[in-house]
Amino acid sequence: MNVLIRCDGSPENGLGHVVRCLTLADELHDVHDCHITFAMRTGPLGIKMVKEKDYEVLTPPKGDLSFDYREWLNECARNVEAKVLILDVRDGLQRTTLDELRKEGILIVTIDDPENKRLSADLVFCLPVPQVKRVDWTGFSGEPYVGWEWVILRKEFSHASCPKSQASGYVLHTPKVLVTMGGSDPHGMTLKVVKAMERLDEDFEVVVVLGAGFQHKKEFGNLLSNCKRRFDVRENVQNMAEIMAQSDLAVASFGVTAYELAAMGVPAIYLCLTEDHAESASAFVEEGMAVCLDVFPHVTKTMLAEALRQLLNDAPKRSQMADRARQQVDGQGVERVARMISLNLAMTQIRKGS
Repeated sequence: MNVLIRCDGSPENGLGHVVRCLTLADELHDVHDCHITFAMRTGPLGIKMVKEKDYEVLTPPKGDLSFDYREWLNECARNVEAKVLILDVRDGLQRTTLDELRKEGILIVTIDDPENKRLSADLVFCLPVPQVKRVDWTGFSGEPYVGWEWVILRKEFSHASCPKSQASGYVLHTPKVLVTMGGSDPHGMTLKVVKAMERLDEDFEVVVVLGAGFQHKKEFGNLLSNCKRRFDVRENVQNMAEIMAQSDLAVASFGVTAYELAAMGVPAIYLCLTEDHAESASAFVEEGMAVCLDVFPHVTKTMLAEALRQLLNDAPKRSQMADRARQQVDGQGVERVARMISLNLAMTQIRKGS
């Protein structure tokens, strides 16, 4: 079956949607024999990531001031003879566009989508965040799949792929803290975390992972040169699951990383760039697997240092948080989502045949 995936990713807006869609694309291609094409409007880095995986990318004509989103997406779907359209994007696409495509027999799938266009989808996969319970589902005729079991993560984050993620209990040793703020960290959250850690006297190790689009290298280098604590800095890592599995605690920007850390059983302190992220992160807090401070501009170095101090000095608490996280996220959501898409397409084809 021909599958068209609509997503975008950039250093400014994050690359999590692209990573998630590539994971689903690989599963659909490798396991369900699908032909995958991406439709992407913005983000050279995101487009490059997709092309490096040898997937075709359709983009709008450059410099077209009269760009018509509806017509472009329809044209993309026609050109690849799409049987499935998967959307992981929040950019105001109108419901009517999806209604038209759905009438043509295309299976419409949305991922983690709060916009009204989800009401015109056949399958909606949502993370168990408070926003899902609050939005209006009037007029929705598809099937909603809401829960931790539908979280789409790369294969290396499944419990089956990483046995360390299933470890339980705690051992008294020097804690290892992971700092990871996504692909670009445009707001310099890494810098504030390092400064907060410099205020602590506790004994712990730190691994700082910088993404491919990290925007503060010069300032970060100057900061490290004046730090009394040693920071193990790693760039463009290819073994993130392994690094997470070796960590006792993480300080991270909220996003896809939050679900990866949960699958690896890593208790975390989350920094959120928006109120929406903070509300989503509250689901992790309520389940007892993370701590979330205020929206990042309101988070002080003192607040960060105190949150770190409390968890560093409470190994039993960290162990409880880790166990709870492993129970909720098993890292096998991509298999379930791909299987459900394939099954629903098959049922659609059977109905057409009859």
